[in-house]
Amino acid sequence: MEKYKVIQRSKDTGSTYSMLSKGMVPGIVYGKDTEPTKIAFENKILQKLMHSGAFYSTILDIDIGGKAEKVLPKQLQYHPVTDKLIHFDFLRVQDDTKVTVEIPVEFLNQETCPGLKKGGVLNLVRREVELSCNANNIPDKLKFDLISSEIGDSIKISNIELPEGVMPTITDRDFVVATLVPPTVEVEETKPAEEDEESTEESKDGDKTEDKKEESKESSKEESNPKEESK
Repeated sequence: MEKYKVIQRSKDTGSTYSMLSKGMVPGIVYGKDTEPTKIAFENKILQKLMHSGAFYSTILDIDIGGKAEKVLPKQLQYHPVTDKLIHFDFLRVQDDTKVTVEIPVEFLNQETCPGLKKGGVLNLVRREVELSCNANNIPDKLKFDLISSEIGDSIKISNIELPEGVMPTITDRDFVVATLVPPTVEVEETKPAEEDEESTEESKDGDKTEDKKEESKESSKEESNPKEESK
């Protein structure tokens, strides 16, 4: 595991604004029965870790003034206007420290799943599941095999195999993680044949009425403007 060197903050390290302008993000490391430690992490490295995936479930090895610490990212704070990262919280952990993490669920064999091949849709109720486990036993992801799943099936947490010592934080019910639902088909509304026939007849009658009106107008014009007899 790569070790990341951080700076321990003090009065001499300057203000929060000063640190941010130098490319350092201020933060704090805390833990049970330990004193909080103010530190600063290089922004470029922190951003890289944040976008590498599974940031909140990855134990980081940091070096604080020559002292090695294991920490778990817990919270990030952003500027309300610029959206730039301005603070972070790390939890100090030991191998046996109980932690709560959100772990993504991966669904295997989607291309051969019977329900999906019939046009079904995989509806993800939970993309991640919150788990409780020891810091040295955090799984990268949970997996469920769709090889025999059919339309109408519900995938519950009890259907997903969890590593030993790993438990969901929701323990009062067997909650649903995903469902395999039928395809949604939009049915185009069609007019009954009788309505179409009536519309056609009305259109014809309307045309006849318009023709009669035109004939009447022409007759009126001829009567009001008789041709002059040639002298």
